[in-house]
Amino acid sequence: MALAAAVLLYGLVVGLQYGTGGWHLPSVLVAVPAVVGLAFGPPMIIASAVVAAATRWVFTATEPGRTGAAAGTTAVIFGIAALGCFVFRRREHSAARLVSVATVAETAQRAVLRPVPATVGPFRIAAGYRAAARYARIGGDLYAVADTPAGLRALIGDVRGKGLDAVATAAVVLGAFHEAVLDAPTLDALADRLDASLRRHLTDPESFVTAFLLEAAPDGTARGLSCGHPAALLLRDGAVSELPAPAGLPLGLRTPASDPDPASDPAPAPAVPLHPGDTLLLYTDGLSEARDRAGDFYPLPARLAACAGLPPQALVDRLQQDAHDFAGGTADDTALLALALAADGTGPGPGDAAAPD
Repeated sequence: MALAAAVLLYGLVVGLQYGTGGWHLPSVLVAVPAVVGLAFGPPMIIASAVVAAATRWVFTATEPGRTGAAAGTTAVIFGIAALGCFVFRRREHSAARLVSVATVAETAQRAVLRPVPATVGPFRIAAGYRAAARYARIGGDLYAVADTPAGLRALIGDVRGKGLDAVATAAVVLGAFHEAVLDAPTLDALADRLDASLRRHLTDPESFVTAFLLEAAPDGTARGLSCGHPAALLLRDGAVSELPAPAGLPLGLRTPASDPDPASDPAPAPAVPLHPGDTLLLYTDGLSEARDRAGDFYPLPARLAACAGLPPQALVDRLQQDAHDFAGGTADDTALLALALAADGTGPGPGDAAAPD
């Protein structure tokens, strides 16, 4: 586009110079190297300046006595060309620096939010994340999956607040989860460990993290624990229901272990038998609270039911894109974690390598 604009400008000046008698526009040639410099480097800028300057001197054959004007225009042309080369070098340096910073930031974000394993035991797993902040990979939402002696354990959470503080808080919760998940005897004990680690980090007494913890035991049963977070959804034979789970306070607001209050302890998590082909969806409110232009919430259960039969990655991708299209963009961080029990209950089923068309 820059080259086309420069050629058009050059052709217009030449055409008006020789095609009409009332126009005198040679000085407009100074804009040619400036336009070229919008998109090209020094070689093209200098070449365009030489062409513009040579053209200006050609015009002197029809303009007796304007040699001084031609010299002045030539000086301005090469001055603009030199400035264009300088700006291009600065722009190139800034772009290289931005790429370096973006690479470091992406590496740091990937270190905070580790990729989930594709399979754990008989479960196929997929995760998705869409940050509200442009160019960011993560924000204040988090998820994690671990293979433990108690079975598969998963976490999804949402930090109150946004920005770098939310990312730092999410990193604390994820680090505590990976440290405690292997030896915590129950989900409630795991939540207490996460809460204790988070309390040491938080400086704002009103800060907290909502979270949902899931455990899928080797006996084929699933248990959940809500810490102020929406319960997981169970997709079975095209029908969607919430996984029964006791509700407790968010992380950072739970009763400290040193000052237990039995009345505030949630009831033990009920065990829900899982059937081959069942899919569990853990999500954050960036998905369920997405709104369209009319202010209606995204109908997550209905849209999830329509995804019956899809492998986890295809399901996650479809829900993310569907919610994005429904709301016309991403207003809040959105995290999803899908765990599907293989059709035979023993391992990955057919169709996992690629999503259906």
